[in-house]
Amino acid sequence: MNQFGQPKQTQQQDYELPNPPNDTISALEFSPRSSSWNAICAGSWDNTVRIWEVQADRLVPKVMNSLEGTPFDVTWNDSGNKVYLSDSSGQVTEWDLESNQLRKVGLHARAARTCHWVGPYLATTSWDKSIRFWDPRAAIELTRMELPDRSYAADVLNDVAVVACGDRSILAYTLRGGPVEQGRMKSPGESNTQVRSVALHQNRDLTSWLIAKTNGMVFDQSMAHRTVSFPIRCHRRENSGILDVYAVNEVKVNMVTQHIATVGSDGVFCFWDSQMRSKLLESKVHPQPITKCAISGDGKLFAYALGYDWSKGHEYSDSSIKPHIFLRPFETNVAA
Repeated sequence: MNQFGQPKQTQQQDYELPNPPNDTISALEFSPRSSSWNAICAGSWDNTVRIWEVQADRLVPKVMNSLEGTPFDVTWNDSGNKVYLSDSSGQVTEWDLESNQLRKVGLHARAARTCHWVGPYLATTSWDKSIRFWDPRAAIELTRMELPDRSYAADVLNDVAVVACGDRSILAYTLRGGPVEQGRMKSPGESNTQVRSVALHQNRDLTSWLIAKTNGMVFDQSMAHRTVSFPIRCHRRENSGILDVYAVNEVKVNMVTQHIATVGSDGVFCFWDSQMRSKLLESKVHPQPITKCAISGDGKLFAYALGYDWSKGHEYSDSSIKPHIFLRPFETNVAA
């Protein structure tokens, strides 16, 4: 096992998780703060899901399983003894970590794109143009609502859910006494760009959401400001007078510090202040795109995954280059 005292380092304070998957990471999530242990789960395009325990002095592989499809999203229950997965086959699966058994708790007609624990229930969105709520204990669908198009990204925070769809619509729901749709608006920015990630956050007592797009931009949007959305240029850089634009593959909010993390096809991760007005840290350029990232429940750790994201097409795909997952302290006052 890699010791924290004797790590394989890619840059200052970054530690590689041992025994990574064989293909690009498609989902990545830490166990919640309420969990009985500190762990991280990763899903991959090789259809596997793996869990490592984060101990004081080492990273320990704990358990692995295989799905029928590629896990597109992962969420933990409050106690951290079960993981729920949505995959490309449309299945919603419960993974009991104590028995290492899988149990189907839901099914979409097409790929299940996102999965969120809103305990004791699950909220999932899909390419079948629906958002559904499940009771995993009885493996039954509680309710469903139609979406205008395929779900590309979603997030849930407290009593609010937001879904980004393929027709550029953004739908906001209240889960209190619901779900009830509260509003529908258009994704900001150019019409030929795609939403890759959505992250809800509490910004000055206003619940808003960050929208990460394929044009190297993140937008801040809310119900109170439906048409006014502040653009943040993230993963873009000028090179000899030419603007290089990279997809923002994921945006995440540190729920403890309210700092924000973005990762992109340029192989860079960035930490920002709570309003993304100031870039606090930018990593070196890694040899592969960063496809996913996660922040631990206590806000102290940041994980990011390197792998090919097909942004340059099939001709740049090289099966001999393996994916990697790295862990580092979520610090904003050190050089990356």
